[in-house]
Amino acid sequence: MKKTFLKTAGALALAVLVLAVFAQISVFTQEFEKQGQPEEALLVNGNAHRLEGSWSASVAFTNCRTGAPVSPPFAAMNTFMQGGTMQDFGVTSGMFRSQGHGVWKHEGGLNYSKAFQFFRFNTDGTYAERIVVRCRMEFRPDDNYVATCGIEIYDPNGNLLRRACSSEAATRFE
Repeated sequence: MKKTFLKTAGALALAVLVLAVFAQISVFTQEFEKQGQPEEALLVNGNAHRLEGSWSASVAFTNCRTGAPVSPPFAAMNTFMQGGTMQDFGVTSGMFRSQGHGVWKHEGGLNYSKAFQFFRFNTDGTYAERIVVRCRMEFRPDDNYVATCGIEIYDPNGNLLRRACSSEAATRFE
């Protein structure tokens, strides 16, 4: 009697486990179908179009009207955390800058957005500017993304000094 009960309980536990795994796979597949994208196009290294992780980026300031680059590219690093927060760090010349902190959002399909801010300091260490960057991003199936960004530059009192634009191309850091 005890053996029969243990066999039945074991078989029931195994059936529940298998059912749970197949249910997750079904939901995973439905998510792709809702986005109107073939599953293969969204799978990148077994990671379903996930932006989460660290990315090496090349950023260039651009003409806001034409999108043409107006500066040589500079290196940046973006890290997107689970839950929608992010960190940014870029290399700039002439001023010191803090690390950037912000948020990111999945907009649907392969489209994302991010917004972050950082602070710039004069060479003597005094606070100079607050920079706010907002980007539209397109994730690519070959494990990279491109972005177009709008930039707002504020003085220490919170007054908008100027606006600028940039473009970004990034590859997953592994």
